Amino acid sequence: MTSTIDIAHRKLDIPLITFRDILDQQHSHTNIVYGNFATMPAGVVAAYPHRHDSYGILYITGGEGTHFIDFNAYPIVAGTVYFISPGQVHYWNTSVPLEGDMIAFTEDFLLLAPSDYMVLQEFSFFHSIEVMPALGLSSGECERVEPLIQSIAAECQGNRFGSDSVLRAYLHILLVDMQRIYASHEGTRYPIGSIGAIPTLVRHFKQLVARQFITERSVKAYAEQLGVTLSHLNNTVKAVTGQTPGQLIRQEVVLESKRLFAHTDLTSAEVGYRLSFDDPSYFSRFFKRETAMSTMQYRKNIAENYRGI
Repeated sequence: MTSTIDIAHRKLDIPLITFRDILDQQHSHTNIVYGNFATMPAGVVAAYPHRHDSYGILYITGGEGTHFIDFNAYPIVAGTVYFISPGQVHYWNTSVPLEGDMIAFTEDFLLLAPSDYMVLQEFSFFHSIEVMPALGLSSGECERVEPLIQSIAAECQGNRFGSDSVLRAYLHILLVDMQRIYASHEGTRYPIGSIGAIPTLVRHFKQLVARQFITERSVKAYAEQLGVTLSHLNNTVKAVTGQTPGQLIRQEVVLESKRLFAHTDLTSAEVGYRLSFDDPSYFSRFFKRETAMSTMQYRKNIAENYRGI
């Protein structure tokens, strides 16, 4: 007889820390939150793999250990900024408590008008599988961004007239300044060269894919959303990244597959269903073709080399 699986003891999803969880415990307005690591609840700075449904800017001024973001380990160093996108999996392993600031915000916070729809897609450090979500600042760069962070902190702690408008302006300036700093750093740190050189079309495509890859896999559909021809999208993405749009879509699917295999006990079939594969055997073939490993081999590899980190 086949044994019954006790699903109460299975991890069926990656834990989600919602914006509401943070909002209830920190100085906040409707769609933006400021927190200091020294006073932040333990559940927000989690030592277990988890996701957020909001964007995060994490500015580190002290502490020791490692910050894990989607299978990459980043040493915790003062003067580092981490950028966390919705759905990204991360966690902390600290030997000395963190010091610094956190700003979390929803996508809606920056989007006042339909014309602002693409504003978050202009920032290379969000929704990218190629660009590191970590940026080490020089002392001069720290001096540039710290006053903006402290202005956001002060504004969040009050309930003054026009606060949301002021906070939105401060946040936009901070993000633009971060993008400028990214562009000024040596391009050799990044797979495609200088961030500022990446055409807007390619950034927009990759960030749309990051949001929609579970339900939309058609390159033609993305071209229509972006208002360009299929051939123009294909040619531009290939010229900039060396990969086709279809390859980039498949990379996102594989990354999410790996997240689920690493951090849940879902079966291969269940992972496939989560990713809109109706046929479990097709998903298994897809995964092996893209990773050169079967789903069972990958999970064994994760158990031996990743979970113990």
